Amino acid sequence: MDRYPRRRPERKPRGVTPSRSLARLRWILALVPIVLAAGTTYAALRTPLLTVQSVNIEGASALSDKELAIVSGLQGASLLNPPVEDARARLLQIPQVREVSFRRDLPRGLTLRVEERLPAAFWSVGEIDYLVDAEGMVLGVGRADGGVPLILETGVDRSLSPGERVHPDAIALAVRIARQAPRVLNQGVQSLEYRSGQGITVVFAGGLRVTFGDERSYEYKVAVLTRLLESLSAEGKTARSVDLRFGERVTYE
Repeated sequence: MDRYPRRRPERKPRGVTPSRSLARLRWILALVPIVLAAGTTYAALRTPLLTVQSVNIEGASALSDKELAIVSGLQGASLLNPPVEDARARLLQIPQVREVSFRRDLPRGLTLRVEERLPAAFWSVGEIDYLVDAEGMVLGVGRADGGVPLILETGVDRSLSPGERVHPDAIALAVRIARQAPRVLNQGVQSLEYRSGQGITVVFAGGLRVTFGDERSYEYKVAVLTRLLESLSAEGKTARSVDLRFGERVTYE
């Protein structure tokens, strides 16, 4: 028997070792500047001194400045990094807006320069007149007043909505003929018609119907029509309709 019993080893109290405690403290102290910087940055971005306080509109005549500013969503946005691309995308969804640019207005404003679409013609279909621009964009419903040409789409019965498009090449040709016919052909234009697959047909003031089709070889078509009308007039004849769509193969009645 052991006369000198062994002493049990003393147990150390459970807890965090000094080395772990020191490491945790250092980690917390390292986070403090980051948290403070983030908080300061957030507060700075939210302060009125660094947000857009005014949105000014330039170039708008048919559209409301107030509504454009609201749609842009820039009021109160960050002045350091304003979301102009998002604003541009929203504004371009308005059919009457063709392009938008932005400019800073010091000290705390932004200016939106709006380029509106200009009416080029009335496109009439389904007994409704729609105002359209040169690119065929439907701007809205209107009433033909003689300020711009009216193009009657035949062979269909449909409705259009702002933002839809019609045939831009047909608009370009119709506008060109309406402007030049009195001077080049000595003919006043009574009406302009468009039919899918056939193109533009002009009804002149005297009742003559001339189908031009599209704008290709326009000058050649005008020259051929002029010579044909002069030749028929010399023979004491008149034509009721002329088809210029097929180059040299001109047909008339």
